[in-house]
Amino acid sequence: MILALAGAAAAAGLGAGATAYGATSAAATTKATVKPACPAGLTETRLMTPSATPLATARPRLAGTVRSLPGGQTVRVACLGPQPTPFQAPALVPEHVVGGPRLAETGVVTDLPAGVPVPPDMPHVSYVLADLDTGEILAAKNAHAWLRPASTLKALTALTVIPRLDPGTVVFGAAEDTLADGTRVGITVGGRYTVDDLLNGLLLGSGNDAAYALGRAFGGRSTLIAAMNTEAARLGAWDTVAVDPSGLDAEGQRTSAFDLALIGRAAMGLAEYRRRAALPVATFPGGLVLRSASPSTAAAKRSTGSGASATLVPGAPYQIQNHNQLLDVYPGVIGVKNGYTSLAQGTYIGAVRYNGRALIVAEMGSPEAQVHSTPALLDWGFTYAAQARPVGHLVAPGSAAQPPELGGPAVTSSASPTLSTSATMSDPAAWQGANEPVPAPSSSPTAFEVALAAGVSSWWAGLPDGGRWGLLGGLAVAVLGLGALLRRLSGRRLSGRPRGTYQP
Repeated sequence: MILALAGAAAAAGLGAGATAYGATSAAATTKATVKPACPAGLTETRLMTPSATPLATARPRLAGTVRSLPGGQTVRVACLGPQPTPFQAPALVPEHVVGGPRLAETGVVTDLPAGVPVPPDMPHVSYVLADLDTGEILAAKNAHAWLRPASTLKALTALTVIPRLDPGTVVFGAAEDTLADGTRVGITVGGRYTVDDLLNGLLLGSGNDAAYALGRAFGGRSTLIAAMNTEAARLGAWDTVAVDPSGLDAEGQRTSAFDLALIGRAAMGLAEYRRRAALPVATFPGGLVLRSASPSTAAAKRSTGSGASATLVPGAPYQIQNHNQLLDVYPGVIGVKNGYTSLAQGTYIGAVRYNGRALIVAEMGSPEAQVHSTPALLDWGFTYAAQARPVGHLVAPGSAAQPPELGGPAVTSSASPTLSTSATMSDPAAWQGANEPVPAPSSSPTAFEVALAAGVSSWWAGLPDGGRWGLLGGLAVAVLGLGALLRRLSGRRLSGRPRGTYQP
């Protein structure tokens, strides 16, 4: 669709030159101009938004040039970087796909009645838009593609930690916290922090140092990772493998938009998570800071030879900001978590409650911040949610087994009348159609069989002893004679053959 929009955009006055990143080109409104080149490493991208009903109080921050088309649609032209490439994943039989078989499809997946436009073009590799309360998925794009989660994985970290740690537990900062890569909330070695403080630092400030400190409080980073993967399995998030509780890129770590929607929905079920998710700011302890002694104290120390004139003291508390960019842009935002690394690009889980409906969106692999495109997808969702038919569902915890292609138990079907490759003739059920009853083996003799056995027994008992032996001897002679006759006719001898072998 994006490529097909080039002609429509030109007809609407966009021309070839309305591509200035973050600004509107006045020249493009009058005539086509020479196309300005995007900055190195960026590509001109055209994104169409259908005629949805934007929320009146929303304050979108659109990057690129935006023009309206005659049908009410808008086209945004922006210079964007490359999208990340999903990891290679096993192909699943559609019936095994968690959330519904349609989620096995690639590209944008919807089920819309006539008159409902398709969702807006999104620069993301994948997304899932669902009803937060019912779990019905309204639209999806590459829902189960395996990608790096970045800091959206912190939602799983919090979901695992919150029910198990007392918020008042005190944790002291360590060197591993201060050495964390990427975003840090400011933990210092020896600083005194409660689990409640660390959760604020994890979810608002997206502190990787807070993630590591929580791991230590949990019993060690490896213990926390094991519990996170167990929690993901409980949710049915089988695309997810956690390796680093901060979400920083790590070998083997992955998730999907579908799994992030599951994780975000479960996290919003915890009151302690919800309370933090929409906080714009929070106060964080100052830790320990190095403070110089007063001149008189320093002189006294020098005169007594007592050592240095500086000491570690508790620092002043400070405010940390919530990194969820939609908080001051879109009305009704109640969560959940953002993320970014250079390899993952932009990732996001958002939850919004507005006008009696709540939506959750999970997005992965975006070359731009979520604030530029997510509002249009939410507008579409709130406008058409009552008409869009679900294409899948967010499964309830504990209800989705691991697909066999991902290592789960094999799934057998009793509906197929065909013979399985492992069936044998000794298994009569394998040769029956699905709706044909299998005859039960007889467990007792018939009346005829009973009568016949009784008659033979009476006849045998009525013979005198000599008669019985004579009859048996005659039968033996007959058998031996018959065997000799058969050997003569076949021209074969039994002598000279190894025992236990057969020769034709």
